[in-house]
Amino acid sequence: MRRQKNLILLPLSIGVLTIASVVGGETAKAGSQAVDIYCVMRNGGNTHEASWQAAYTSLKNERGGLFKISPKQAATIIVQQVVGNTEKYDDCIQFLGDLYPKPKPEDMIPSDSNSDKENETEEYIEDRYSY
Repeated sequence: MRRQKNLILLPLSIGVLTIASVVGGETAKAGSQAVDIYCVMRNGGNTHEASWQAAYTSLKNERGGLFKISPKQAATIIVQQVVGNTEKYDDCIQFLGDLYPKPKPEDMIPSDSNSDKENETEEYIEDRYSY
């Protein structure tokens, strides 16, 4: 009886490993493609925002699975791919800091109408990766 249970678990475990490798492979492929998009666009003179939207959209569309990727996870994937392959992405290292915006100082108080516009931009940057 015990041997029969082990024989049943073997195909099940092989199936789970196969599914995991397929999903993992797709994620790696999507990550690499998103990094290529981000780096090529930034090196081509595009802004961070345009490059980020293109790379993040690529990651969301290419990643299989039940759950969608969060913006913070996408930024981390891009950084990991660049750091893990510095020879290929040598010209992209300088842009990695843009993926993690600087926090807004708490003691800044807007004093004129131009500050309101700057404040909106800073709020946007702070909330860049919120849902």
